[in-house]
Amino acid sequence: MSNKTLRDMVDWTQQFHQDMANSMQLSATQAKGERERMLLGYLVEHENELARMVGRYGENASDTALNTWVSAYMEQYPVLEEPPAYPPFNGMTTAEIMTAVQDQHGRVINIYDHLEDFVQSSANELVRDVKNLEEQEMLRISQSANRLEDI
Repeated sequence: MSNKTLRDMVDWTQQFHQDMANSMQLSATQAKGERERMLLGYLVEHENELARMVGRYGENASDTALNTWVSAYMEQYPVLEEPPAYPPFNGMTTAEIMTAVQDQHGRVINIYDHLEDFVQSSANELVRDVKNLEEQEMLRISQSANRLEDI
């Protein structure tokens, strides 16, 4: 991963969600169970919405924040040296799907959590906002998945 500025990080995060949605969409077409298909369908919509919301941060944040260099941080703490490998969600149970999704999102939240300590000023606000969005949306996903299990 060669993210040099926060703009690169925001772009990477947006692409992360889009790639997750694409992986889930493919798996949903191959899912054997109705619950798995329903969960993956919900997650596709959610990941696409997250990609749009993160993209809006990239559009609306100040250039000062977006142009903040984070390459020194990324070199010191190489959290993601390669693009994430998305698990093949087909063949997984709903519990396994949710564990995989939580793990992937946890990696992103961890990056922003550490970046929050590294950057200052408007850049810190941007990092905190994206991290909070990720955390809130992960909670929402988990709650919705739990409701599906109750059906």
